[in-house]
Amino acid sequence: MSNHHADQATFSEQFLAGQRYWQTSHGRRQWQAEQQCLHQQLSRSGMQHALELGMAPPLLAIDSIRHRIQWAPQRSLAEYPSTLICRPEALPLADESLELVLVHHLLEVSPQPTHVLREAARVTSDSGRLILIGWHPLGIAGPTRLKRCREHFYQRSRWLTPGRLRDWLRFIDFNIERIDYCGFVPFENTPDWLLMERWGRRHNLPLGRAWVIVAKRQMCRMIPLKKRFNPATILGSKASVLACTAHEPPQPLQTSSSFVIPERADIESGSQVHAGKRHSAVTPAVVA
Repeated sequence: MSNHHADQATFSEQFLAGQRYWQTSHGRRQWQAEQQCLHQQLSRSGMQHALELGMAPPLLAIDSIRHRIQWAPQRSLAEYPSTLICRPEALPLADESLELVLVHHLLEVSPQPTHVLREAARVTSDSGRLILIGWHPLGIAGPTRLKRCREHFYQRSRWLTPGRLRDWLRFIDFNIERIDYCGFVPFENTPDWLLMERWGRRHNLPLGRAWVIVAKRQMCRMIPLKKRFNPATILGSKASVLACTAHEPPQPLQTSSSFVIPERADIESGSQVHAGKRHSAVTPAVVA
């Protein structure tokens, strides 16, 4: 079996284990904490088309979102007949076709997390949002991963820090708008611990069991360049040729008999010569 098929088989096993985990009491409590965090952000978003990539029950069950697409890697793992069946790194969707894409605890178990993130960003529109949810290695659940025997599914996955996700998002031209944390209490919570959950969410302490990242595509503001005036657009192609031709000073009109204006010095010398001729004609010659 090639490495690709081995990775796909392992991913399918982890996907099935993830589905079973989110049906347990621990998974349901964490799912409720993440749903409350998402509801505060998406209750007034006005988005109509969304895609959810994950193993848990749908988190985008919000009345404002009319068209929700569920996903599964195989038909046997799909829970609904209308589920999209494909690989997460090869979505059969058009570019920038969705207003909201949610990647829920999928990057930790995917054999190619950067490819999954790039594909999710590709189908997100310029005005849409890309939401990522993952386990926080620096939260209250981080020390449990140091145990030799990792009982739960989430303890065996690869946890990513928000700093790592920030670098990955910058590489695909996405900026993080906000980071929220949820899951501040132990799974065996009591009403006293629930007060701590509200307090931690109110102050957004980076100690939650999971992080929620909201990212948006980075848009560069374009400065329009002013076009130069082109006479051809108004007067036709001949005017453009005339406009491009260098202008020369006008030449004097040439007649059949060229008339040259003498300079002042020539006029004075000529008048002296004519005066001398008249004087010599009037004065009688002296005969020796």
